[in-house]
Amino acid sequence: MSKVSGNLAIFDLDYTLTRRGTWGRFVLQTVKFRPHLWVPLLISAGWTQYRYKKGKFPRARVKQAMMRWCMVGKPKAEMLAAADKFARNEVENGLRPGGIAALSAHKGTGDNIMIVSAAVDIIVEAIARRLDIKHFLATDMAWDEDGRLSPDFASPNCYGQEKVRRLKAYFGENPSLKQNHTIITMYSDSYSDLDIMQYCDKGIAVNPDRRLAAMAEAHGFDVVNWDI
Repeated sequence: MSKVSGNLAIFDLDYTLTRRGTWGRFVLQTVKFRPHLWVPLLISAGWTQYRYKKGKFPRARVKQAMMRWCMVGKPKAEMLAAADKFARNEVENGLRPGGIAALSAHKGTGDNIMIVSAAVDIIVEAIARRLDIKHFLATDMAWDEDGRLSPDFASPNCYGQEKVRRLKAYFGENPSLKQNHTIITMYSDSYSDLDIMQYCDKGIAVNPDRRLAAMAEAHGFDVVNWDI
């Protein structure tokens, strides 16, 4: 029987556990056989991304612009099936080798494991389930009274400082995850996760982006390469 340590390992998803981002590729999966949507989708996504970079739109608007053309109004069962198909391929082919090893090591010592990601909940939940991870936080999609996807989200975009807020709320609902003796480790590739990495006891920069790599030593973060 595995030793139960009571420690908690938190993983970002995109570019941390996975080699690539999930959202854009999930969108492409949904329009692969609908070429009439390719041009309006690219124009809408490109324009919204440009406005986001200029500080005119919130980050969540980029996801919403892409959802508008290929997902809004789809039945929940259809979207869940699409997310499960995507997750199956991602777990089989898209994870960083070091991420797989880290998950195995934490499971071997009985640690609790959690994913905290800005990715949408149907993707995060499907990947977490296939990795046998019970706890996750994500950007929650919304469904109308007929069970069809709404154009807005049911939660704020789980990004930056919002990750800390959501994590604190989750600890309030699940106090056993944060006992006095618990060591909380946060794995991430991105500078956008600096707040949650500082909130946790230990931060580990996984194949970090330029800004996080520059900050790692100052904040005492270990730096690892999960592609080898």
